[in-house]
Amino acid sequence: MTPGPLTSRERLIYWILALFCAATRFLAMARSLWDWDETLFCLGMRAYDVTNHHPHPPGFPVYLGLGKLVRLLVHDDFRALQAINLAAGMLVFPAVFMLARELRFRFATSAIAATLCAFFPNVWFFGGTAFSDVPSIVLVVFSVALFFRGCRDASAYIAGSFLLALAVGIRPQNFLIGLFPGALATWVRARQSWRDVVFAALIGVVTVGVAFGGAIAATGSWQGYIKTVRTHGAYISSVDSFRSPGRPPLWRLLDRFFIKQYDEPVLNIVTSIFVLASIAGAIRARDRAILYLALSFGPFAILAWLMLDRFSVSRFSIGYIPMFALLAADGIDRLTRGRARWEGLVGGGLVAGFFVWTLPALGTVRSTVAPPVLAAQAVNNYVDPRRDFLFVAQEMTPFVQYFAPYVQFQRVLDERALPLSVMGRRPMLIAEVDSTHPTGGWIFRRPRGRLWNIVRRHYFDVALAPMTRLPQFVSGWYAPERSDVDEWRWMSAHSVTRLPPTVGPTLLRIRFSIAVEIVPEHPTVAVLLNGAIVDRITIDEEHNERTYEVTPAAGGAPNVLELSIDKTLNPAKQHLGTDARDLGILVRALSFGPA
Repeated sequence: MTPGPLTSRERLIYWILALFCAATRFLAMARSLWDWDETLFCLGMRAYDVTNHHPHPPGFPVYLGLGKLVRLLVHDDFRALQAINLAAGMLVFPAVFMLARELRFRFATSAIAATLCAFFPNVWFFGGTAFSDVPSIVLVVFSVALFFRGCRDASAYIAGSFLLALAVGIRPQNFLIGLFPGALATWVRARQSWRDVVFAALIGVVTVGVAFGGAIAATGSWQGYIKTVRTHGAYISSVDSFRSPGRPPLWRLLDRFFIKQYDEPVLNIVTSIFVLASIAGAIRARDRAILYLALSFGPFAILAWLMLDRFSVSRFSIGYIPMFALLAADGIDRLTRGRARWEGLVGGGLVAGFFVWTLPALGTVRSTVAPPVLAAQAVNNYVDPRRDFLFVAQEMTPFVQYFAPYVQFQRVLDERALPLSVMGRRPMLIAEVDSTHPTGGWIFRRPRGRLWNIVRRHYFDVALAPMTRLPQFVSGWYAPERSDVDEWRWMSAHSVTRLPPTVGPTLLRIRFSIAVEIVPEHPTVAVLLNGAIVDRITIDEEHNERTYEVTPAAGGAPNVLELSIDKTLNPAKQHLGTDARDLGILVRALSFGPA
């Protein structure tokens, strides 16, 4: 059944709301990039190479490809990507409205759903950034709507296939969202014309193939690209997913992924009530539209809950947030029993609540440069390579690479980092600061306010300051070694290191490796601080990292760290090379400071 045509009054309301939503996208236009992924995208704009995470795997080829086209007109990497987001943000309302109509929602319900989705805090905020989430979801929503329309229109079916392929070229996970509507439309079209199905499949396969083929070609190596993608997938599985030992149980994350996508308690609860009303009403009425909606977006929502970073739910939930906008609008419709005036008042009130709550946060990003950008730019002005040597905390690495590309530096762990060698120059550290309080240098801050409840809680405070807390490698250590931005140091079977004084609860962080030849022997590593055993580790893999909360020495005394291992490797003696050292533990990074 075809959705009924809009009346003249409804068309007028549609265009007023569409233009209003489009105009408000300018209010979210950030003055600068802010986060890790945005910087990786900009590095990819400068020199695309997935093996260097420029950008991160799998490479987002359609998004970066569009960015490079816009870059011909907009002479700034960030602004070019932001322009794509601006255009996509303007299309959020038409996309969700079209999907709602294809699901046979009434006009008022469709208009509320589309407006609500446009003003969800995460959709509104990220539409003014250089992240790929909003362009991705707009393509997907249009694709799903066209697939549903494609059950009766071959042209819409083919267009839906093309848009889904473009969306997959941004994020492969988008295939999950298009799977059910695409399969439904394919089943219907196949009964009428197999040529339509073959043509649509050909368009989809060619589009995805060209996108990722281009990513591989730009990266320069098929083997390198595949290895990087697999390594990144393994990282997500072991660190971000439900398999990670540090991740809370899934039941504890239910509310974070499905209720608190934006952390405002009243709006969360009210919206969730409407969502539950929709689900309950749909079950009772056996509403096929809500079933189709759930089968479209539900699989990706479950995947996000199982696999994605719990600290970035606000952004990742954009991939399934249209489902919640449609459910909430449907719930309002059911609770007001279809009375258009009451439905409009309730829906408008909810939209107004989101608008008023989110607007101040947008003013902050629109008017200020982000702290990591200011800190990275300060490197060019305040770090003298003849006198200073720069150490860069891991989370600040892409910012320095992008804004200070000619500055030599060594990568370290975090704000508590201790260098593994002394360069003969004043050590300077650029890092996100949370627990430490640098003396001297420069600290760049951004007010938290409501932004704290919308974004990933990082990069609000960044410092560029001299490193005054340095370690002393007393015994058992070999000379430091370096390659590019990385530094490491081998020790023998036992080492002693004097760590700087600190007060109160303290974090000790060690990133280390073991010679791969002795890993099968499962050596034991002991960690002692001030004579007390912190940990004994039975080694099962080459690369390891441990974080401990420890009690430092009293009275401002130095802290003595002892590391030992019960098995070592001497390559020369075992005919594995010419290195005659007894190799025990390779320390890649060391961090010690206030918790």
